[in-house]
Amino acid sequence: MIVQTEYLYHIKDEFFDIIQDENLMTNHECGKKRPTYFTIKDNDILWFIPLSSKSRKISKNKRE
Repeated sequence: MIVQTEYLYHIKDEFFDIIQDENLMTNHECGKKRPTYFTIKDNDILWFIPLSSKSRKISKNKRE
């Protein structure tokens, strides 16, 4: 798969099965769909930025 910048992506369930990181947005949280990620490139780094309409909830959980 060729990942392109400035596109939206959904990450497969298998990724979340392999990468057990509690700091990542959870997949299918509360029966909802996968989180959406926007891609940008900074030099040689490809960033996947999570998009969410629940930004207040996410920032609140990070502070706890």
